Amino acid sequence: MKQFVLSFNPENTDNGSEKELILTDREFHYLIHVRRYSSGDSIPALSPDGRVFKMSVLDVGKKSCTVGFTQVFKENTEKNSPLPRITLMPALTRGRKMDLVIRQAVEGGAFAIWPVLTENCQVKFRKDPDTSGKNERWQRITVEALQQCGGKYSTALETPGTIADILETWDRRGPLFFLHEQKTGNKEPNSLHQYLAEPFEDLAIMVGPEGGFSPGETGLLRDYGGKPVYLGQRVLRAETAAIYGLAAISTIIRESNEWQTA
Repeated sequence: MKQFVLSFNPENTDNGSEKELILTDREFHYLIHVRRYSSGDSIPALSPDGRVFKMSVLDVGKKSCTVGFTQVFKENTEKNSPLPRITLMPALTRGRKMDLVIRQAVEGGAFAIWPVLTENCQVKFRKDPDTSGKNERWQRITVEALQQCGGKYSTALETPGTIADILETWDRRGPLFFLHEQKTGNKEPNSLHQYLAEPFEDLAIMVGPEGGFSPGETGLLRDYGGKPVYLGQRVLRAETAAIYGLAAISTIIRESNEWQTA
């Protein structure tokens, strides 16, 4: 079900009481001009902290509208699902390709997205004015995707970093899988089913750029304890591999009760 994603956390509304607020700028434009809501209409609204509200349009002006909020769920049921918190770490790709990865990762249920700077990346990410523009666009895409898919938690968007920096920050909070275009030998299973046979609260999937990880990066990931995953003989584009890996892991975990007892 489509929903409205708020950029702020409304105050708690207890006993069915309603809080009134005024929406302006992008939120006003999306609700009134894109979704074409008018006075008297209602829509589910998700706050950044995961609460779900019933949002009713009370009055519409030229550049703003007044809405009322009634909290309908105090617990986020999707956060209590069997799926662990999955962080997707895709190599930074050019322009619209990265936009596509972010949009589809949100729709696919990623808990966080952490773009990776690799040796074979064709894109450089610097701390300059253009960087803030990219961040704003990616944040806007995550909101649009969440509004479209009806997910019940906001996907966190981390600042791009090198593999070494990300590994240090990840700090083994859960297993880290990296997609590899070749089987890596008999000592490692390379099988997602084997890797995912035990439950985890957090896990990460790292995806290389066009041309794959360099030998040095592969060695760094192995030394860290990263688990290589082989997805078959077909060579996938970086943006395809990212969503392929996320979907494969999510499906295997979601259906774990069926295949573990088969």
